[in-house]
Amino acid sequence: MKVQTVAAVVVVAVVVTMTEAGLFPPKDCKYWCKDNLGINYCCGQPGVTYPPFTKKHLGRCPPVRDTCTGVRTQLPTYCPHDGACQFRSKCCYDTCLKHHVCKTAEYPYY
Repeated sequence: MKVQTVAAVVVVAVVVTMTEAGLFPPKDCKYWCKDNLGINYCCGQPGVTYPPFTKKHLGRCPPVRDTCTGVRTQLPTYCPHDGACQFRSKCCYDTCLKHHVCKTAEYPYY
């Protein structure tokens, strides 16, 4: 009986570890994004209703930072696509938050 209990505890620990590591994707995820390494992750916040995706906003995302400063001028707006952001913003990956957030779009200068 003790061996079965230990085995059950090990299985639960492995499942919890794999879930926290993102190896078991959430079943109810509606939006998937790619992080800065190109790995898919669930980018829709649970319980949040987003506007429908219509088209991408003009401009491009600012370069992804290599380091985190810890300084923010405003609270981030999490997003699964550009349609969840204001008109002049893009839904871009943020290395520090490890999630997509609305960022001011950059436009090429010619």
